[in-house]
Amino acid sequence: MVVNNQSITIDLKSDKIRDIELFVDKVCDQLFINDTYYGNILMSVSELFNYLVDNNQNESINITYNSNYESISISFHPIDNQSITDLSGDVDFEQLMHQDANKNIFLIRSLVDKIHHVNEGTISLEFDISALHNEIYQKRSQLLKNYFSKQSVKEKVNNHND
Repeated sequence: MVVNNQSITIDLKSDKIRDIELFVDKVCDQLFINDTYYGNILMSVSELFNYLVDNNQNESINITYNSNYESISISFHPIDNQSITDLSGDVDFEQLMHQDANKNIFLIRSLVDKIHHVNEGTISLEFDISALHNEIYQKRSQLLKNYFSKQSVKEKVNNHND
């Protein structure tokens, strides 16, 4: 069973992006996340980190993940109120081309299923992975059915030739 509520504290400095990548790698490896979901998670978490590096006054950020195997929530704390408002509010497409911060926010919103303002100073990115685990379940179920159907044929042949 995967240990949930794992967290990491990372300095809000652009050279710490590798720590973000390692954190996402660890989460995705533990949950058997495929490349498509991995790419969405990595890109959105990296973009949020870059946005916070550029716009946040805090020295470090705590990142925590939790999963119930249907979704992954990755929470960031502390985040200032302006950043929470920016992430929760609408993106003005007219200004999108002229402001890098809006490009980050647009990309984050495009890649996550939900953005939650959890509580004061905390925001959470949520990814629906239920389809992934249903797909894994279906594949494993079919493999077991194939295995047992071959076993029963083998047993029938052995019993018939006795």
